[in-house]
Amino acid sequence: MFNPFNNINIYDEDQSNTVFRDVTLLALSGFVAIVLLLLPWLNLKTKKEIIKEPVGSVIIELFWPNDIDADLDLWVKGPNDGPVGYSKPSGIVFNLLRDDRGLTGDYTPLNYEISFTRGITPGEYQANIHLFKHDKNKSKIQATIAASLVTPDRDYRKQILEKTVLLSKEGNEKTVLRFKLDNNFKLISGSVNSLRKSLIGG
Repeated sequence: MFNPFNNINIYDEDQSNTVFRDVTLLALSGFVAIVLLLLPWLNLKTKKEIIKEPVGSVIIELFWPNDIDADLDLWVKGPNDGPVGYSKPSGIVFNLLRDDRGLTGDYTPLNYEISFTRGITPGEYQANIHLFKHDKNKSKIQATIAASLVTPDRDYRKQILEKTVLLSKEGNEKTVLRFKLDNNFKLISGSVNSLRKSLIGG
């Protein structure tokens, strides 16, 4: 026997399925749209290229007796750079960190000057001493220059050279150390000398 209500039930079922499918698709589309809108605001971590400063330093130090009221000046020169000293405290390679004038205006017990580089460049390095102002006694002053390296493969400073000279005449300039470093931050054998080369005003 034919039942007309059977068709109505099938029709209602198909309509329910269609509505459910449409609502699901609309919800999914809305979710996708929200994600797309939020993408520019998400903090995605990207790998950035890190640019590092050249590592390592060449350190040149000047010492003279702490009880002598004399003004000695350290002058240094690095590869492809001009001289660096009290009247020109910075260059491309070297910086003068401490300019000591003896006991005048000095609240520390040290007679000491220091220059250092930003990184290590292969080539020749030079260190001179200039006796700018002598003390009252005008006696000979014993001064020492030390050269040290802080290289990328070490976390400590290693002294590579040291030399002591005597100065007695005001205005006297002495070349104390000249040496060369290679591309591996090593002292080149046979490169160490004290051949005179003025750095003042150069």
